[in-house]
Amino acid sequence: MPYGAFLTVVRERGGYTPDEAERITEAVLTALGTRLTADVAGHLADQLPEPMADMLNDAVATPQDWGVREFLTRIAETTGDDLESAEAHTRTVLSTLAEQISGGERNKVLSRLPSGYADLFGFPELAG
Repeated sequence: MPYGAFLTVVRERGGYTPDEAERITEAVLTALGTRLTADVAGHLADQLPEPMADMLNDAVATPQDWGVREFLTRIAETTGDDLESAEAHTRTVLSTLAEQISGGERNKVLSRLPSGYADLFGFPELAG
């Protein structure tokens, strides 16, 4: 899916303006890139259009070991929103992302994250 189409889906699902959709997508993907190891982020980036791939790859200097709450706090700080809004933003972006990548890649990413992240990607049944 082209980047513009991805942003359209995020915008429609989240009820965002075009600028908000882009800002939120960048915040979430950059934080995800910071959370993943370089190899996992790189494989994920290979399945995404260039602007999204760059967001993931630019952020992986030293992976962070954030749990879900810390991850959401990072999104809230970046977007200037409260924690509840940051969680809604994250769910919107990550569930859209999960639909755009292969099942194998999605499983690989989720296997490298604590189980609570699965819910953010739209798979609450995998969150333990």
